[in-house]
Amino acid sequence: MVKKVIIVGAGISGLSIGSLLSGAGVKVIIYEKMDRVGGRTASSLFRNHILDNGFHIMPFYKKSFIFEILKKLEIESRIQIAKVTDIEFYSEETSFHKYPKGILDILSLSMIDFKSRLNLLKVLFPISFYSIKKSEMMDSLPLTTVTKRLDKKTKSFFDAICMLAFADIPENISLGEFIRTIIRANPFRGGTSEFGYPQEGGYDQISKLLANYITSNGSTIVLNSEVKKIIVKNGKVDGVITNNNKLIKTDVCIISVPAYNAINTFFDKGVFDKEYVELANRLNNTTSVVEVHFALSEKISDRQVVFPVGDKFTAKGIFFISNITNTVSPPKEHLMLAGTPVTSDVASNSKSIKSIVKKIKDDIREIYPIFDKVLLWERPMAWKLVESVVKGPGLVWKQKMPHTVSDIEGLFFVGDSTISYGIGTDSAAHSALLCYPLIMSFLKR
Repeated sequence: MVKKVIIVGAGISGLSIGSLLSGAGVKVIIYEKMDRVGGRTASSLFRNHILDNGFHIMPFYKKSFIFEILKKLEIESRIQIAKVTDIEFYSEETSFHKYPKGILDILSLSMIDFKSRLNLLKVLFPISFYSIKKSEMMDSLPLTTVTKRLDKKTKSFFDAICMLAFADIPENISLGEFIRTIIRANPFRGGTSEFGYPQEGGYDQISKLLANYITSNGSTIVLNSEVKKIIVKNGKVDGVITNNNKLIKTDVCIISVPAYNAINTFFDKGVFDKEYVELANRLNNTTSVVEVHFALSEKISDRQVVFPVGDKFTAKGIFFISNITNTVSPPKEHLMLAGTPVTSDVASNSKSIKSIVKKIKDDIREIYPIFDKVLLWERPMAWKLVESVVKGPGLVWKQKMPHTVSDIEGLFFVGDSTISYGIGTDSAAHSALLCYPLIMSFLKR
């Protein structure tokens, strides 16, 4: 007899699995150590601008796993999504170039010459029809396996695609993961290259929607309450201890924080065997980023997203968030975000952050000479944990943490560090969808 179903963490994965279970009539309690839901997708209000914790985006829009969950719960109409379609590359030599929205758009990609477009199409078109099973066979290979044969300008196309799809550079991306992204974007297979962002502003609008659904179905979210320990007895979950040393008995615990952190933090030594711990620790290699929000007195571009390409630019992505939806800014002001992936050491060093911010601003000045004249304020930030596991070769899809532990009953893991594909919020939602039937099967025993 199930006493309580406890979920640790109210990020996208915790809220996703909580929503799915609540929708099935299962009562859950979610413990979240912060004072708000959303985890790494939390937003904040600064000088009347809505600032996201990083630039989160709904990839593949209506084909995204988050949208799939909203549809499954029949609440997709409760949130309005603005499409992010006006995306361009910026090349130092040849200025702006439209981002191809489909495979055949490669033929009109002005950034590279026609011969290079044909070579690029020869690479992308066949893999867009691969099966997921075939893509898995290439999970241990780096994306550079195919890009190393291309000319410099064509490689820059992959730089931009990887920033959009993975917030990282090709050297750190698995070929298998890249192929799955191309498959999902193939319109001939029902895919889409459209992206989405909440019309009301703040990516955490999605988290709030899921949280409201959970509580309206009779379940509970407890904020400012941290789980300190998960108790396992005789190979079964027996309870959790919160930060006020309160023991809560349960025989089902779902962990939505990064799995490698959880098994080294929440459990007594000896609960997991050495091989399992080594698997988890192997995945402790995260993506970090330095980014800057800028408030402007004038609109400096009609585009929504610009990807500077080439070795010269430090800024790997420039997001004109007010052009996506003006709800993020007060009247007559405009919000822009620029950033670049870095190592975790850089994200922890104030001098390094300051140097990178200066270079990002220099990049923006070159592309938009009016920048200094219209700049109202800037807010630099560095995030050590953007994704909870790298997308690198051998660390993606089924090489990530499993959702269950064979010798511990009632313990489940969800989140982008567990089996799923994609990155960030999309991966977190996919993980919840994959883990949901496993949990329901256990509850029905």
